[in-house]
Amino acid sequence: MVDLKIQLPDHFLDEEVRCDYLVTHEMKEVWAVELDLLAELLRVCKKHNIKIFASGGTMLGAVRHKGFIPWDDDIDMAMFRDDYNKLCEVASKEFMYPYFFQTEYTDKGSLRGHAQLRNSETTGILSSEFKNKLTFNQGIFLDIFPLDSVIDNEKQFQKQRKKALFFRRISSLCSTVSTRYHENGNRIKVLIKRILHFLFRGLFEFLEIFFYTRFEKLCKKYNSIKTEKVSPLGLNFRLKSNLRYRTDFDNVCEMNFEFMSIPVGTGFDHSLTEMYGNYKTFVKGTSLHEEIILDTNKSYKETIKEASL
Repeated sequence: MVDLKIQLPDHFLDEEVRCDYLVTHEMKEVWAVELDLLAELLRVCKKHNIKIFASGGTMLGAVRHKGFIPWDDDIDMAMFRDDYNKLCEVASKEFMYPYFFQTEYTDKGSLRGHAQLRNSETTGILSSEFKNKLTFNQGIFLDIFPLDSVIDNEKQFQKQRKKALFFRRISSLCSTVSTRYHENGNRIKVLIKRILHFLFRGLFEFLEIFFYTRFEKLCKKYNSIKTEKVSPLGLNFRLKSNLRYRTDFDNVCEMNFEFMSIPVGTGFDHSLTEMYGNYKTFVKGTSLHEEIILDTNKSYKETIKEASL
């Protein structure tokens, strides 16, 4: 496994059964890399007075398991858009190699709609992106979601959504890197796109960022209004499960997470109930991610290079 800043407790990497689910030594190593990323992220947020809190399965894991959900493979954190913007401003000075703060502005082609903090000496590649041998940083990661205001008026929301998704789609089509570049096209269309992108690469790179900026602007459209609900709109405009009540995260408390402590919104019970129903009762599951290639001993560059041989 790569070197980490954090000190792992004795036997943390040992294989074990949690909640009748086998957590392998290999997955424990992935968890260790992600916890190291989390410690670095929390260090920067504390230094710059940026409010951050656990989101989704990480919040559920902190509350129900005091750590990872046994079958989970990543860490999700969130913050309100103003704090997210502040983090983006200081990131280039704070995160040094092997840590890499990834947005569309720091690493073209990912087109995530949110930030990821990655370990550049590891591999964390989604299978759909692996087959296309994409060039952006694909080390093991944690997600950082900006939360934006969700307008109550359904008509206004649908208008916002339609425009935002349009600009995101155009940005994807302009991208010379993104996996979306290859999707749903016959060979002739893909070939034409490749030729055009080769001949006019500079223009397409400009247009990609231009339209992506318009997409983000639409996500933030109603942030001047303190709406009841917020959502990571940059991730998805459609999923009702992404809606959050603002007051659930107005204040945070510290909760145990493995051998660390992490910030969790004090309204966690209400938030988790809205998201999962009776969240205290669970059944064994799997990660929400698609199949992902994980390696704590090899950089994503090596993994991609070996696959090309």
